[in-house]
Amino acid sequence: MQALNLSEVASRVGGKLVGGEDPVITGLASIDDAGPGDLTFVNRHSRTDALDGCGAAAVLVGPEHEVELPAVRVDDPYGAFATLLELLQTDPDRLFPPLVHATAVVPADAVLGQGVAIGPYSVLGAGVVIGAGTRLGAHVILGCDSVVGKDCLIHSGVTVREGILIGDRVIVHSGAVIGSDGFGYLPGPEGIRKVPQVGIVEIQDQVEVGANVCIDRATTGRTVIGAGTKIDNQVQIGHNVILGKHCSLSAQTGIAGSSQLGDRVIAGGQVGVGDHIRIGADVRIGGQSGIIGDVPDGKTLFGTPALERGESFRLQAFLRKLPDLLQRVDRLEGSSPGSAAARTGEEE
Repeated sequence: MQALNLSEVASRVGGKLVGGEDPVITGLASIDDAGPGDLTFVNRHSRTDALDGCGAAAVLVGPEHEVELPAVRVDDPYGAFATLLELLQTDPDRLFPPLVHATAVVPADAVLGQGVAIGPYSVLGAGVVIGAGTRLGAHVILGCDSVVGKDCLIHSGVTVREGILIGDRVIVHSGAVIGSDGFGYLPGPEGIRKVPQVGIVEIQDQVEVGANVCIDRATTGRTVIGAGTKIDNQVQIGHNVILGKHCSLSAQTGIAGSSQLGDRVIAGGQVGVGDHIRIGADVRIGGQSGIIGDVPDGKTLFGTPALERGESFRLQAFLRKLPDLLQRVDRLEGSSPGSAAARTGEEE
């Protein structure tokens, strides 16, 4: 990164320089990794003694922190640190050279906005439309009649099937497949018959899609990913799913077909949502939870089947006591020794 005096850092993040020193900052790092020239941060939940022995040149701190290192005081140290991390991002012109590579396949009827970049061996189908400033990496496939908005970043190895609609300022990471066929089949006496999947996927503005995410096209109509939603790696979204705005889905979450999630739903890792389920706005779902029924607005759930967090945690506590409880029942009933252990799968 470009070298900056700490006072310049303070100006960029709207903070206040603490102390009389104004060291030169040449890098950004966590407390554990920081060395000479680095700026680190203490977030609102950290103790300042975490800085003991830290080799950083300076630190971002909140209003409640007092430190010996040169510092910049801000309301949100991690937010300020995130702003500064933008200085370390690779230049987009280096990642996505601003040209259409000679090996790219671009049909005559494709419509490319100003400043579109298309990487090596990418393939565009007939009737593709790409908005101004959008950049495609290497080996990207855009199926026929798909539309990509302005200022998007489509990383290498992404497949967008036919007829898909992608809004403005969308980021799609490598390996994602958008618009694959939904899992629609009709069992019958002669086997399993495929149901044609003729709908599309609509990804609204400012969505980020992680690596190896699969978003299925609708059987009819649309699978919709609401504006501002962020999807982690290896998430599966089934056909005709509707995600609200500003949702956050962590890795390996699976949303079965025709389910609907309201705005600002947060799902931890490996959450499973059954088909045709309605989840309200502002719902929070703990990791590895299984949702098998509709959920009202504002609930916080955990477990399989998912229950309200407090109830789920109490149930887990009771389950841990179950072996002892069964042994007490055996003693009270005069059962033979070891029968409770046998019922709980324990060795005698």
